[in-house]
Amino acid sequence: MKRYRVAIVADFYLPQVGGLEVHMHDLARELTARGHHADIICVTPGGPDHDDFRVIRLPVPLAPFVQSIRDPKAIDALEKTLIAGKYDIIHAHNAFSPLAHVATYLAKKLGIPSIFTLHSVLRGYGSYLFRAIDQVFPWTQWPTILTGVSSFVAADLKQISGRNDIQVLLNATRVTDFPPSSQQEARVVTVMRCTKRKRPVDFVRMIPEVLARLPRGLWPKFTLVGDGPERPRAERIARRLGISEHIEFTGMLSRPAVRDILSRSSVFVLPSYLEALPIAVIEARSAGLPVVARIPNGVAEIIDHGINGLLAKNTEELVASVVTLLKDSMLRTKMALATREDLDRFTWQRSIERHERIYALAEEKHIIANRSSPSMSAPAPIDR
Repeated sequence: MKRYRVAIVADFYLPQVGGLEVHMHDLARELTARGHHADIICVTPGGPDHDDFRVIRLPVPLAPFVQSIRDPKAIDALEKTLIAGKYDIIHAHNAFSPLAHVATYLAKKLGIPSIFTLHSVLRGYGSYLFRAIDQVFPWTQWPTILTGVSSFVAADLKQISGRNDIQVLLNATRVTDFPPSSQQEARVVTVMRCTKRKRPVDFVRMIPEVLARLPRGLWPKFTLVGDGPERPRAERIARRLGISEHIEFTGMLSRPAVRDILSRSSVFVLPSYLEALPIAVIEARSAGLPVVARIPNGVAEIIDHGINGLLAKNTEELVASVVTLLKDSMLRTKMALATREDLDRFTWQRSIERHERIYALAEEKHIIANRSSPSMSAPAPIDR
């Protein structure tokens, strides 16, 4: 098997914490463990980094608030880094990362096979934005393999790009790292970056409605794990609603601490609905927690309604589903057992195998593009 030198590129990385940053870290770790050479290239300040792979933090000016690149200095810095790294593959991550788009542009310029992975839902304003960008910088016509972390977001990419060769690269986790939930505590938990997009306020506002529908003896503790700009607002609303005693805001926790809380919880809730394929839900399943989440989005590729969780079309159904699981201990136990089954496709072993096949396709596409005009020949679909 070929060993690749891979540049994993995005503006954002640890210590900023979210699904994208965690995924990039774990991807680099697992590629390295498989014998590949993986470097993460980002602009997020931080370090020192103590992993078995290298993190290259480009010292370039950043745009305020969003902390992404803001001027052409970043293009020059990234180009020099890519040339020096002698990479076989450039793997750029996420549509809302300007550095990722620069990376695919430079891959075309430098003649390096490339992959772009979408981690976000682009429906609505996002689709209009990226169609407009394509009119100026025709990124959809570049010889880059386009991938999404779920079929849901892959459909977004297909619609925006007009291409029929979109591949799926599912998110993954080390499912065996999670001890099964004891189900002894009545605890409803969510794990998120506290931004408007993730809707932490919705989680807070559902609490009095859930309590009102339950006898006092079944009242659970609610836990919100995570931090971000919306956390202070969520805490203020909890005080205004008079439910501060029923909810704890833990802030950002280490991954072992998150696993510990999941192991002491009984239901996991994801209130957001613009979800691609949330790692938090995969981890909740790995811990044996029934999941209540909003649809339509990528969560439906993780949760089978009525089997290992309940999927809600709106906030009212979300509340009703949580109440159902808290009232019905037999249903909750049945779903808890089912959540830990059929997780193989979300393991890193399967994920790295998919990545290796995608990298081989990127090389193939690169060769085809160099033989003739930039061909959009579609590679064979990847087995998920």
